[in-house]
Amino acid sequence: MKNSEVEAILKFYKWIDLDIKVASEWLEQYEAGYNPLGAVEYDGMPHGNKLGDSTALLAMKLAETDTRERVETLKSRIEELKKLRTQIFKEISSLSALHKVIICGLYLQGKKWDQIGEEIGYSVRHAKNIRCEALKVLGEKLARNRIVSRSKIIKENLQ
Repeated sequence: MKNSEVEAILKFYKWIDLDIKVASEWLEQYEAGYNPLGAVEYDGMPHGNKLGDSTALLAMKLAETDTRERVETLKSRIEELKKLRTQIFKEISSLSALHKVIICGLYLQGKKWDQIGEEIGYSVRHAKNIRCEALKVLGEKLARNRIVSRSKIIKENLQ
């Protein structure tokens, strides 16, 4: 895996919780508006068997199908995002302490190079060299991780 791809995954990872939150909010909205029982009347009064306007019934059925598909898509996206969050965290956590400090500081915490260099006790130039090595190591780990390497969401973000 190229260093630029690893950087893209780290940038994606930084915002994964927000992505899960937004998808969950959309899911709540769709589920609140989705009623699989349709227009069943529960007032206890007898009603005739009205077929109604066939165009309106078709439109309702199409809207229901569309909503159901969106709900399932959002549920699967949220599930995949949670798995990715766990797996990417696992791979970052398995890095050496020096690599973790640089990767987390730069990509997840937004620290500047001088801060990172000071924190690890190296010059900025040397810290940048270590970053390249850390990205290479992390890239190898992510490439070996089946969930990350096969993820459609990751592939979309790398384009």
